[in-house]
Amino acid sequence: MKQGGKKHTKPPLSLLLVEGETDEIFYNRIKAVSLPDCRAVVQNMKGLYNINQKIVDKIFRYLQEHRDERIRVYCCFDRESQYGEVPGFDLKWIKKRLKELGLTKTLSVDEIIATKQIESWFFYDINNIFVYLKVPRSKRNAKRYTPCKKYGYKDLQKLFEKNGKTYSKGNRAKPFIKKLNINKVVESCEELGEGVKLIKSQANDLTNHLFPSRKRKKK
Repeated sequence: MKQGGKKHTKPPLSLLLVEGETDEIFYNRIKAVSLPDCRAVVQNMKGLYNINQKIVDKIFRYLQEHRDERIRVYCCFDRESQYGEVPGFDLKWIKKRLKELGLTKTLSVDEIIATKQIESWFFYDINNIFVYLKVPRSKRNAKRYTPCKKYGYKDLQKLFEKNGKTYSKGNRAKPFIKKLNINKVVESCEELGEGVKLIKSQANDLTNHLFPSRKRKKK
C-alpha cells in the first residue's frame, strides 16, 4: 500500500501468549485498558505442558495464517512460586528454535512473568476485591495482603470462601476480573507495569531483534 507516494508498512502485531483462561480474560482487559493504541492479540496456550514447543508451534501457525504480519511475541506466564522459575519454560531454546526455522517475521520474543501467580497481581487492587465480596468496611484489612507477591490462588480462594463466595479459575472469574481497576494493578505491580511499558515501547518498532541482520533501514 502506498500513501503520498511512500511505501506504508503497518506496525508489528503484539502476540500475547497466556497460560490459561483466567489469564486470557485478564490480558484482554489489559489490552483494552492499557494498550488501546497497540495492535495486539491474546492467545491461550492452555497450560504449561510442553510449553516451549507449543509456543514455537503457535508462532509458526500464526505466521502461516497471517503472512502479511510481523510480530512481537510476549510470553505471559506464572512463576508458580515466589522465587522459582516458570516450570519448563526456556526462552533461550525458543529463540534458538525460531532462528533454526527461519521465522524472520518474528521480530522479538520477551517474557512477562507473574510472581507467583496471576492471582497475586489481583491483590494489588485489594480494595475492589473487598467491594466485590461486599466485605464490611470495618472488616477490611488491606495490609493483611501485602506484599502481594506472597499471596496467590489459594489465598484468593480462601478470601472468597470466608465471605460466602467461590473463586474459580476460567470463565467463572470473568465477572470478578471485570471489577478490577486495571490501571491501579498496572501502576502498582512492577512486573506487569514493566511488561506493559515494553509492549508500548515496541509497538511501532520494526527493528528485528531476533534476526539482527534484518534490521529495517531508517529513511
